Amino acid sequence: MKKEYLIIIFLLLGPFLDVTSFLNLPISILVRGVFLASITLHLILNKKELKILFPLLIFGIISFIYQYFYLHFGIKISISTIFKFLYLPISILYFKSFIFPTDKEKIVSIILMLYIGIYLFSYVTEIGADAYLESDGKSGFKGLFSSINEFSAILVCLLPVVTSYLKEKKRFLLIIFLFILSIFCSLLTGTKILMGGILFSIIYLLWQEREKLFFSRTRNQKIGICSIILVVLICGCFLFPKTRTFQNMMIQQNFFQVKKIISLDFINKVVYNDRLTFLKDNYDYFKNQNIIKILLGIGIENHDIKMVEIDFFDILFRYGIIGFIIFFGVLAVTINWKKINKTSKISIILLFIISLTSGHVLIYPAVSIYLGMIMNQSHSI
Repeated sequence: MKKEYLIIIFLLLGPFLDVTSFLNLPISILVRGVFLASITLHLILNKKELKILFPLLIFGIISFIYQYFYLHFGIKISISTIFKFLYLPISILYFKSFIFPTDKEKIVSIILMLYIGIYLFSYVTEIGADAYLESDGKSGFKGLFSSINEFSAILVCLLPVVTSYLKEKKRFLLIIFLFILSIFCSLLTGTKILMGGILFSIIYLLWQEREKLFFSRTRNQKIGICSIILVVLICGCFLFPKTRTFQNMMIQQNFFQVKKIISLDFINKVVYNDRLTFLKDNYDYFKNQNIIKILLGIGIENHDIKMVEIDFFDILFRYGIIGFIIFFGVLAVTINWKKINKTSKISIILLFIISLTSGHVLIYPAVSIYLGMIMNQSHSI
């Protein structure tokens, strides 16, 4: 079997690997670890991107030694920490010249439908789990996935690619069906990220078809379309307060006793779920560490301080200044923005926005693998 088909099988197994993580089985970390080792070995043997790869691997080795011997995290945690750091950059390097033996868009579509199918199946059969503790007061269903944030990020990332692909194939009923299922998932999860991502994908798709749907119409047709849009907006304003997303936001607002909606306090406590407070706490903790910890980080498994859950800052504080420079330096020199088409750029931008709001993207292999895949430049999505 060609290695390309093994890669496709691995990508299609992604949703099922995430289910094994939910079940506390070590299969996901093992399979993804084998994948990372295999593509790293492939790059070395084929002498591809070595000038970029070697600094990553050297930092990985140094960071492992540092965390195991200096921070005393244990071998399992030390390996896992480096694994998360290397996963996205090396995936991008590998997929940069990877040639898919079949339509890449078709593979992405299957992956998205698998995630949605597993999620909704777990809801219908009542075999999934709630995303929040009963004591939290908030409501949300995470199904058979460990992280509701990672599940939301994956759907938001893949949705623009799949809808554009279905549009090109003129499968308009499938697009409508896909959006209905995605909206249902959003109503169940109760996350701001998924609801916002779906709305953005709908607006982006309609914007692509603006000439056909609006500008080429007669005056009376345009008035009718504007009337429909107005009705939809009014209905949306009426229905949004009934969603879990809105109700969870109100619970946050009441819990933190936020009085003003237009305020930094509202943005921090309600929109960012107090992450800006975590950012300040991490900064204060980080700047008081010794020079070694400032350069190499305080480690992901440092339980003295809660992670910010904004990926850029978590990489800085947990992997240090050197790790931050290497990680984003590699991304900067590796990503060829000109060779990535418009739809893929939208997905990439959405993921980076998510990494700046709810996190769980850049150093989370379940999500970052699809970011690396979308950045594939041999046949841009």
